[in-house]
Amino acid sequence: MWDKDQKLEIITIEQFENLYLQQAPKLIFYARKFVDNVVAEDIVHDIFLKLWHEKPEIDFREEDNPYLFRMVRNACYDFLKHKAVEESFVDKAFNELKMEELEWNDSYETFLDQEENINAVYTIIDRLPPKCKEIFVKAYLEEQKHSDIATQLNISVRTVDTQVYKALKIIRDHLIPVLVLIFPLFW
Repeated sequence: MWDKDQKLEIITIEQFENLYLQQAPKLIFYARKFVDNVVAEDIVHDIFLKLWHEKPEIDFREEDNPYLFRMVRNACYDFLKHKAVEESFVDKAFNELKMEELEWNDSYETFLDQEENINAVYTIIDRLPPKCKEIFVKAYLEEQKHSDIATQLNISVRTVDTQVYKALKIIRDHLIPVLVLIFPLFW
């Protein structure tokens, strides 16, 4: 154990690399208990980047450093907490949009107008960049979870989120007046 009165020598790049090679697999394995594989790797890599930049006074010579495991645990907790808030917000927004749609959608004529608008959205979707379109279709038309899409396409969940955001932005830019009315139909 490291004595607080003792000065910690400056860690070299080689020492840090060895620490990473020794600890990262264990930390990723630990994180996978709580989050999916891609997120676990991202969390561990982010922690090592943070450690390198901040270089806290920690004894990195310990084989199983509890501080590193605590950092991974806290990062997983923060990720899951953020995800829960994000999902809660999406659910709330979805329900509000559905209620607005019910208030607006009270006649057959409205339904016919909406069908025209839906066709316009499909036209815009067909014009999306290929990878963006594939991810958007899986997320909204096939109603797949972002984590499932990431696994299928061997990409990170963040990439899926980014591509879905990009597709929605393109659609929104082309169809601003009708998007609010159509958007709930893609859920």
